[in-house]
Amino acid sequence: MSRMRESAWPRPALLLAASLIIGGCARATLPTTTAATAPTTTATTVTTTTITMAATTTTADQYAIEPGQSLVAHSDGELAVYDSPAAALPAQTFPAATILGSPQAYLVIDGPIDEWVMLSLPGRPNGATGWAKTDALSFEIVDQHITVDLSDRSLTFVDGGEEVINATVAVGSNANPTPVGRFYVTDIVQLSNPNSAWGPFAVGLSGRSDTITEFNGGDGIIGIHGTNRPNTIGQPVSLGCVRLDNDSITLLANSIRLGVPVSIEA
Repeated sequence: MSRMRESAWPRPALLLAASLIIGGCARATLPTTTAATAPTTTATTVTTTTITMAATTTTADQYAIEPGQSLVAHSDGELAVYDSPAAALPAQTFPAATILGSPQAYLVIDGPIDEWVMLSLPGRPNGATGWAKTDALSFEIVDQHITVDLSDRSLTFVDGGEEVINATVAVGSNANPTPVGRFYVTDIVQLSNPNSAWGPFAVGLSGRSDTITEFNGGDGIIGIHGTNRPNTIGQPVSLGCVRLDNDSITLLANSIRLGVPVSIEA
């Protein structure tokens, strides 16, 4: 039986002593290769705290999704994902936590249908989907979403039908563009040094860079984060991440939930 998760946010989860492994973040002067070097040496000793946002209880029909809402699935342990409900064996298994230590969350694309759901999956290739059994998951209805417009270099965050943030952002360079597609929030990270290259917070996404396949131990994770270079806001200067001013990223990180959909448009 699938279930609804109940708790409250915020809740500190894990201390990570190393540079942030979200790729495409700190500078845009690196060559277009499949492995990017770390940013500055000051960023390699940053301690981060991963913030998890647990779901709230839904007393109405838990699958009656209204316009502006999405269904998010949470797993407490490893999750077997299948190519289809008819597949005899799973195609892959996802760990209970992300590489940044957050509990795994997945955006539901279809279902539940006969005790199965189709999930948007984090990692490569961008846009990958798979099927999982509902009895291995708990579900949450969220009424938040983020839209990033690369041509306008803007980010809009809507919560409960209200526009909370509409801000100018920096985006990926021509050599390392921000990927286009529908992704979702996988991590919410607070940096111990708010003056770091990523500002006070970073929001990790399910998407990956199209040009960088390794970054500081990760696989080119795309994120939304702050910056210690506010003069770059509005420019195509990053390695693929989306840079917000620090006030806006702080508001976003303290409001957003895991699994919330993020649309990045050309």
